[in-house]
Amino acid sequence: MKRYSILGVSLFDHAARESIRLTETFLNSGVLNTAVSLTSQMLSQAAQDEELKTLLETTDLTFCAEKDILEAAGIAAAGRVREIENQIYLRLFLRRLAKQQDRVYLLGGDTRQAEALLEMLVTEQGGLNIIACRSYEEYDSQPERLMNAINETAPRVILSRMDWPVDLKLMHEGRRYLNAELWMALSEKSLSHRSKQTFLEGIWKKLFQKKVNEYNEEQAVR
Repeated sequence: MKRYSILGVSLFDHAARESIRLTETFLNSGVLNTAVSLTSQMLSQAAQDEELKTLLETTDLTFCAEKDILEAAGIAAAGRVREIENQIYLRLFLRRLAKQQDRVYLLGGDTRQAEALLEMLVTEQGGLNIIACRSYEEYDSQPERLMNAINETAPRVILSRMDWPVDLKLMHEGRRYLNAELWMALSEKSLSHRSKQTFLEGIWKKLFQKKVNEYNEEQAVR
């Protein structure tokens, strides 16, 4: 485990198997724990919003969907980069869910996101015990209605794919109401099978690194 800070957001980086061990404790805790698949764009937005920054820093587990994050933080060891590029933690976690037959609730912001999440998961891992696949818009984007519906199905794990930061806010609100033991928010880059970076992604990577460098320089002269 390593603590790192980017743009003033302080987080922990865990190796894949360390993350799996931590997740196992979540699934035997009796309370709702939170996990987020993190991208550099999410981090950049959180750095500019104090509420998002606090929610992200108090999330129980964050794991990188891009190696760019650890590279910008200066802690991109070769082994960790390979784990991130191959999404080892997430693949191990899905394998564990299938093996244990834990009840899984899928949630998208809209129908398109819910269907994309379902397709991504069943393509990656067979045998998942998926008990529902719903969208937030089905409940008129009302948190209380959504959480009542989730509790009625009694999942152990909630996997979501929504527009950032909707699911980040919902999962933290759900700590008070939901009976599940883990809510994991997945980004569109989770389990992406694209091996090459797009032109726009390459530009963003350079802009993100530039922003991080400028922030670090400003902090150094204070």
